[in-house]
Amino acid sequence: MGNLKGAKNKPTNLLQVSEACTFLLKKWGIKEVSRYFSISEYMLRQIEKIILLDSDTKKYVRQNELGIEKAYQLWRIDPSKRKELLPMIKNLSTSDIRNLIYVMKNDPTKSVKKAKELFDEKYAKKTTMMVLAIPTDLINRLNKISKKEKTSPTQYVMKLIEVACHK
Repeated sequence: MGNLKGAKNKPTNLLQVSEACTFLLKKWGIKEVSRYFSISEYMLRQIEKIILLDSDTKKYVRQNELGIEKAYQLWRIDPSKRKELLPMIKNLSTSDIRNLIYVMKNDPTKSVKKAKELFDEKYAKKTTMMVLAIPTDLINRLNKISKKEKTSPTQYVMKLIEVACHK
């Protein structure tokens, strides 16, 4: 349970964590488990739902293709729609999955395909990649400045470009 904080790439088997979490919640209660492991009650509820997923979804969790948030969001939708949705969400960000599930929950009569089309139209961002050759000394300065700004170098450069383009 203590391994759930920190880096996003966790070697932990989330199915086992979910089983253990469910056991501890029944034994100690959510407040005590939250306090003991310093994990929010919301996250504990999310973890608890992973064990309740169908076998197809658990397979994705077992293969580390779904984390806590993605698995929880999938738990929220109808199991019949979940199977169709699984292959579509592998490469979506957690934020995108939240938005897609919101679209699906907002109108449960829509098919998964229709909900995905609506999501793509309303939420998906088109990104174009631009590759620049930057001298090492400039990269070092960008890294230093971005650390002071508490952003990644990429975010810092994006901010600079946006400011320059708005002038």
